[in-house]
Amino acid sequence: MFDPIGLINSYSTATHRISQRGASGSCSLRIARIWSLLLIFAFVASLEALPAFAQQGPTASGAATTATISGTITTKQADTVSVLGGVTVTLTAQPPADKPLSMDTDDSGKFEFKGLQAGAYTISITQQGFKFVTKAVTLTGGQEAVENLRLDLETLSTSVEVHEQTLTMETESATPPTETITQRQVLALPTTQEKVREVLPVTPGVVKTLDAKLSFKGADETQSLLMVNSTWTIDPVTGSFSVPVPTDAVRTFAVFKTPYDASFGGFTGGLTTIDTKPPPELWEFRLKNIIPSVLGKNGKISGIKESVPTATLGGPLMKGKLLFSEVFQYEMRKQTVRGLPWPHDISKRQGFNSFTTLDAIVSPKQTVSATLNVFPLRHQFVDINALVPQPASNDLNQKGQAVTLSDKYVFDSGSFFSVLGQYTQFGSDARGQGPADMLITPEGWGGNFFNQWSRKGREFQVLPSYQLAEKHWYGRHLLSMGMDVNYRSYTGQTSSHPLQILRQDGSLAETITFNGQILQSATDTAVAEYLQDHWILDSHWALNLGARVSSETTGRSMAFSPRAGVAYAPGKDGRTVIRAGAGLFYSLMPLLAADFSQNPARAITLFDTLGQPIGPPVTFNYAYVGSQNPLSGVPLPQHPGTAPKNLTWNVEVERQVRKNVIARVSYIDSHTTNVFTVNPFQGAVGAPSFIGLTNQGSAHYHEVETTVHFTFRKRDEANASYIWSRSRGDLNNLPSVMIPFAEPVILPNVHGILPNDVPNRFVAWGIISMPWKLTLSPVTDVHTGYAYSNIDVLQNYVGAPNGQRFATYFSLDGKLYREFRIPFVDSKSNKGRRMRLGVYMLNVTNHGNFIAVFNNVTAPNFGQFAGFNFRTEGVIIDFVD
Repeated sequence: MFDPIGLINSYSTATHRISQRGASGSCSLRIARIWSLLLIFAFVASLEALPAFAQQGPTASGAATTATISGTITTKQADTVSVLGGVTVTLTAQPPADKPLSMDTDDSGKFEFKGLQAGAYTISITQQGFKFVTKAVTLTGGQEAVENLRLDLETLSTSVEVHEQTLTMETESATPPTETITQRQVLALPTTQEKVREVLPVTPGVVKTLDAKLSFKGADETQSLLMVNSTWTIDPVTGSFSVPVPTDAVRTFAVFKTPYDASFGGFTGGLTTIDTKPPPELWEFRLKNIIPSVLGKNGKISGIKESVPTATLGGPLMKGKLLFSEVFQYEMRKQTVRGLPWPHDISKRQGFNSFTTLDAIVSPKQTVSATLNVFPLRHQFVDINALVPQPASNDLNQKGQAVTLSDKYVFDSGSFFSVLGQYTQFGSDARGQGPADMLITPEGWGGNFFNQWSRKGREFQVLPSYQLAEKHWYGRHLLSMGMDVNYRSYTGQTSSHPLQILRQDGSLAETITFNGQILQSATDTAVAEYLQDHWILDSHWALNLGARVSSETTGRSMAFSPRAGVAYAPGKDGRTVIRAGAGLFYSLMPLLAADFSQNPARAITLFDTLGQPIGPPVTFNYAYVGSQNPLSGVPLPQHPGTAPKNLTWNVEVERQVRKNVIARVSYIDSHTTNVFTVNPFQGAVGAPSFIGLTNQGSAHYHEVETTVHFTFRKRDEANASYIWSRSRGDLNNLPSVMIPFAEPVILPNVHGILPNDVPNRFVAWGIISMPWKLTLSPVTDVHTGYAYSNIDVLQNYVGAPNGQRFATYFSLDGKLYREFRIPFVDSKSNKGRRMRLGVYMLNVTNHGNFIAVFNNVTAPNFGQFAGFNFRTEGVIIDFVD
């Protein structure tokens, strides 16, 4: 009998002995950890495979070679058990090798599938008014299996979901109805760029900031993680969500604010997971957004405003063996910004996104999948606003591809082994519009942006995992274990030209000059192992227990991350669920922190009102200082040797108020320490000065969320959430200073209100059937105005940093469409083709959500808000199944 706990204990003892040898140091320990865990996987796989191999070979003479599954479907109300006729039962081979079989139960509630091949199957039932039911069954040749299933009325309770033999306990917040978004919702909701990134802010706890970044439970997106099909899909250098995924390739995505599953790691903020659609079993082809919208100005057409045609093609290359799908999306958008003169008020995006999938069905128990994501993009005048005209703005270009390969095998016992590998190349560069000195005036920027850079990043991941078949000991257990091996590297260069800070009268107040072009490079290898147990004690209690151990060559040498979650359903009706949990999380070392000293030194000279220098220039060299004061003369650390750490805990209550109304109230507390912050240290005259990177920063986030979800008619739904939050931390955290563009002036670090602080927010969306077979999908977002700071001529804070607010933000977007059946029928699938026609409109009310403010106290227009994005509309022409 396989003993996973004993095996893990042996593994830990072995690695401990290796670490005590001393001569090899951390490198030997890391190699030993990798090889020992790989041996665990191989050993477990061999144990599980032996019964399967033993069963292979010729059957006894005259023995039946096909199997049968039969059963009865019942339900229990009060103390009465009743059979259910007319219920559709679906039988799917695992992994899916052909079209699923389905049949309806007879009047006595019975069903029977005959002539089945030996292998693994899943029985599933989806019936209106009842809970979804699924069960895994493994058949041998000639077996006549009997599987009686009971359907329970649809009420809230701790539940078990099975996806590719994976049991998930609902102790996390990313469960229906709010934080999990299906493909239907993704395609129905109005978005600006037809990318998943644009749909994320409809979920509570995710805020799109003034500079278009995403914030998850108060943390920057670079401190969070995006996973596509269980692999990390981010910019390897910055950690930004810059790798796009077209919405037509998405089946579901979920936002986890409390991801207590130990298999997740490498972040201190939130987690977003995307599950893409598998290739279809029958050939299909779809087009959408084939008509571009026009750009009008002064009553005339001035060209194309946006064009985002998308084509989807997929089907079997070898029936039942090899399936293929391709989603190709071209994008060209011109966005006008109020506050700049025409035609110099346009920011332009152009590129394409190709997402290709191949699924090979090796056997009824094994599938191999490969995906290729290609995503070149050019963004001109990316950061323009009323204070930043085109000449002072940046162009941002990126290109890259991500190749993923996965191999999944299901053993006869019901256990599951998976190996995922992904290789990502991500090249990016940013540059201003010319070599002229950058000018910073009280009324905005002028000249050309001072900094330019180019980076070539690479990332390689291997993620083996093993999940045991369900075990029974004081309830039901689903144990899983695995490891992550992640290698990241980048090479690049950066250079800067001078910038000048001017007074309102045009006189020179300060100059900043830089040394020559600097070559940059950094690498990091991270290895992590985890053990996770999903434990269902009974119909009232469920636990999620796990731990993760990780190490990095550049970051923390060892980090232990215990996590626990609990769900309790009091009473007999199961209409209320109380959840709570806590966990430790560690970020990966940001590569921009690993090579922080490889930035061009800056020399600062101050001038009086007569234009004369005030003392000699002060040169600031970049250095990692850790927790040291570099002015004290103590030796500085060579490498960071640390990474941000986060402690999150939460409690929530969810209640089914009525059959179609679910309400939830939750509280989250998130505290992050060891945050990398940038701080200038100015020495005495003649002594060295530094732009230092410290690891002493922190951030603290509180959130109270109240959500109500409605379902009505057949598929209509509406969701409304009110979120109160408080976000405090160090303002000079590394992402705010260096991502996506370097800050011209680096102020002393201050702990206070973070830019993503939005104390009050209301967000709601819906998909509603209208008369004449129309569908309306509105999204509204109302929240406290963004925080900003008042500054003086030299860009120093005046008053409390981020003590000012923009006006209340209000946005109303909408999509109205109708589906028409095309007058032909696919004879193979017996499925009618449909066309979706409609219109969409973003910022329907053309509300002035300002994106800039004259915050310099010496400016004549100090305190005035300027610039906002106009209303956008377009036509929808999609072909759907």
